[in-house]
Amino acid sequence: MSISFNRNRAQISFEQFIGALSADELSVKKEEFKNHCLTDSEVQQLNNDLKQDAIDFFYNGILSFSEGIDSIFQKRFSWATVKLYYSIFYLMRASLAANGFAILRCKSMFRLKVNVGEKPYHTNSKKYNTTHEGTVNHYKDIFSASDRLLSNKIEDIDAYEWMMNAREIVNYRSVSFLEPSCLDIWNFFSSCVDDGTLVVELKNLEDDNYIKCFQEEYAVVAIPIKRMQQTISDMATAGLLTQLTQDREIFAKTVIGYDDRSLSILSDIFQHG
Repeated sequence: MSISFNRNRAQISFEQFIGALSADELSVKKEEFKNHCLTDSEVQQLNNDLKQDAIDFFYNGILSFSEGIDSIFQKRFSWATVKLYYSIFYLMRASLAANGFAILRCKSMFRLKVNVGEKPYHTNSKKYNTTHEGTVNHYKDIFSASDRLLSNKIEDIDAYEWMMNAREIVNYRSVSFLEPSCLDIWNFFSSCVDDGTLVVELKNLEDDNYIKCFQEEYAVVAIPIKRMQQTISDMATAGLLTQLTQDREIFAKTVIGYDDRSLSILSDIFQHG
C-alpha cells in the first residue's frame, strides 16, 4: 500500500539547501546539516515555509482543541486529556514557526532561528531528542522568560510538563481508559457537565489572569485555553490569523459545537472568517 503525505516545508527546504534529496543522503550529511549557515535567499525561502507551516500547525491545534472540548461535554475525559495535550503541542509548534523558529530533524532534533548566518542548534541531552519532549524543551529554552504559563508550577513541575504527565497517564501508564469514571483532575469539569455550567466555566477560564492554570482543579483545561490565546496572539502578530480557510473554520466550529453550545471560546479566530 502506498501512502502519500506532506512533510514540514521548512524541513524539506533545509534538506535541499545541503543537497540531501533522500533519507539516506540526509543520514550521511549530518555534519553538513549541523554546520550549514543560512544565506539571505535561504532565509527568504524558510520564512515563506514557516508561514505556511505555522498555519497548518495552528489548524492542527484548533482541531485538537475542539475535539478535546467536545469530549468534555460528552464526559469522555480520557480522550479529552489526550486531545488537549496534543492541542498544546501543535499550538507550540505554530508559535515557534510564527516567531521564526524551525524545528528540524537529522537523526536527532535541532532548532533553527531563521536569520542570515544562523545554523541549527543541537544538544546531546535526551530531553531534546524526542518529538514531543524535544519540542517542549526547545520552546522553553526560547520563551521561558516571556510565556506566562512558565511563570509558576503545579506540584513542582511546569504547566507543559504537567500536561505531558497527564497525557502519559492516560496513554501509557493506565491499562485502560477510566470511563465512565475519570482522573481526579477532571472532577470539577465532570460536575460542570452534570449541572450544566460548563459553558460558563470555560468563559471564566478564558477571562482568568493565569491563576487557575496552576491550580490542579482547573489546570487540565485552563492550560490549553491560555496556550490557545497565546498562539492566537502570535499568529496575529505575524499577520497569519486571517489565513485559516473557510472550510477549516466551518469544520472546527462543527467539531466543537460552537454555535449549538453558545460558546465564546475561539471567537478571536472565528470572527476573522
